Amino acid sequence: MEGRCPGQDRRCWKPEDIFEEPCPHCGGPIEFWKDDVTVRCPHCRQPVTNPRFDPGCAAWCSYAHKCLGEIALTYQRQPRVLRDKLEVEARKNYLNNKQLLNVALKSAGWAEKLAREEGVEPLVAIAACLFYDLGGAGGGPDAASRARQIMAAVPGLEPAVIQEVAAVIAAGEKTLDLPAWRVVQDARRLARLTGDPHERPTFYTAASQGLAAELTGRSE
Repeated sequence: MEGRCPGQDRRCWKPEDIFEEPCPHCGGPIEFWKDDVTVRCPHCRQPVTNPRFDPGCAAWCSYAHKCLGEIALTYQRQPRVLRDKLEVEARKNYLNNKQLLNVALKSAGWAEKLAREEGVEPLVAIAACLFYDLGGAGGGPDAASRARQIMAAVPGLEPAVIQEVAAVIAAGEKTLDLPAWRVVQDARRLARLTGDPHERPTFYTAASQGLAAELTGRSE
């Protein structure tokens, strides 16, 4: 039997889930049901957005496409939603290795900041950091293959993003002439800094060098 969105089961609805709001165009009353995204005003025939519609379920619910169609995909493609979903997957895959999870989350945070400085798609750098150590491999083809499988199951994630993330991870520490690779390598090194002023790792980007100097309390 095909699954159904629990929120659409009207047997569970409350009286306030069907309500009236004035039309912003003509002032006439419009009846909304809670799962309506837009309704055409019966008086002036103008389309009106449901003021109480909550897009949260559209971003996360596996039944969203059945309720909302393309609108659900629009919400699911939002960068913050995708980042959160990727982080959830990372947490599941590093469940038994807190050290790798900590590195993944810290490096993803640095990657997001560096990506904006270096003109790299943040989602690529973030995802590569989150999945870099899958299987404890520290990058490489196996980790890239696993990352590709995980990302392919995330709705709204563009194939081009998946491909670039996989390329960055597959390269490991072998130099790759790709800005995203440099950002990921630097983010991982920043994540491992302890604050010791004697630490002097090599960085590929000027932004990383400045951040490292701040973290270790030394001047460049």
